Amino acid sequence: MNLLKRSGLLLIAIMLFIVIGAVKEGSANELPFSVGSGSTLNDYTVQASKYFMSGTTFIQIVSADRVKVSGNTKAYNPVDNIKVDLILQRWDSSSGQWVDVLNIGSATNYSSSIVSLSKEAKVLKNSYYRVWGIHRVMHAGVIEQQASISTYVFVD
Repeated sequence: MNLLKRSGLLLIAIMLFIVIGAVKEGSANELPFSVGSGSTLNDYTVQASKYFMSGTTFIQIVSADRVKVSGNTKAYNPVDNIKVDLILQRWDSSSGQWVDVLNIGSATNYSSSIVSLSKEAKVLKNSYYRVWGIHRVMHAGVIEQQASISTYVFVD
C-alpha cells in the first residue's frame, strides 16, 4: 500500500513539473499561481436545489507567511438563513493527505441571498494550502448544503 501511495505521489509530482514547465506567460485574465479557487459549480453531477445557487472558496498568498482565505454562499432569493464555513488545509506529504490546520470560522446572514467571509491566516513556508468550504441554505424548514474545495497554492 505504501508503495502504491509513493508511486501515486511521484506521478503527481512529475505531472506538476510538466505542467509548470509547459506554462508560458499568462494573459491578464488568468489567475496567477498565488491564487486558488473552488466552486460548487465544479460538481458535474445534477443537483436539484430549490434555494441554493452556488458556493465558492478562494485562497490567495498575501506575503511570505500569510494567506487570505475567503468564501461565499449564494441563494436564488432571500432565505431564512444562509451560511458559509471555511477551513484551511495543508498538504501533509508524510501521510499523503490534506489535513485541517485552521478553522477560519463561519458567517451567517438572515433574510438574505448571500453571505461572505474573508480572513487572513499565518501559514508555514514551503507548504501547499487550500480552502474547504461548507455552504448551507435554510428556508421554510428545508436545508440545502454543498461543499467546495479551492485549488491549492504553494507558499514558498
